[in-house]
Amino acid sequence: MNRRHGYVSLVVFFICTAALCAGIREMLCEGRKKNQLVPIEVAGFELEIELATTPEEHMLGLMYRYTLGDNEGMLFCFPHEKHLSFWMKDTHVPLSIAFIKADGRIMQIESMKPYSLDTHVSREKVKYALEMKDGWFQEHKVTVGDRVTLPPDGKNMTGKER
Repeated sequence: MNRRHGYVSLVVFFICTAALCAGIREMLCEGRKKNQLVPIEVAGFELEIELATTPEEHMLGLMYRYTLGDNEGMLFCFPHEKHLSFWMKDTHVPLSIAFIKADGRIMQIESMKPYSLDTHVSREKVKYALEMKDGWFQEHKVTVGDRVTLPPDGKNMTGKER
């Protein structure tokens, strides 16, 4: 009887652990709260994009998402221009990234493959990076040299006064 109770307890433990892991995964993957949305304009296309301004938001980015709408994306904002580096660890959706100067000029656009540990580094110092569904820039004929217009609300995208 004692041995049977031990097996049953072990089975119940594994079932509960699997259910907990599935719940956590669901919360991370599908139920994850979106970041603050901001209006931007990319070469004439008006969008509302998620904003990533903190180190935690930068690290998480678009990881653990299984879908991304055609005009959805994330704008990574940094306090000053620097060489930026991105990878696709734990990112399920293929993305394109545009590296953007403080004045809004797009300096570089690259495609990034899901789950890849390859790094995508800006060739120049930039202040922003915009991740969109892979192919978005090409489909909308957005190229290097085009402009991204940020909201004129008196604050820069890192939350500090201009």
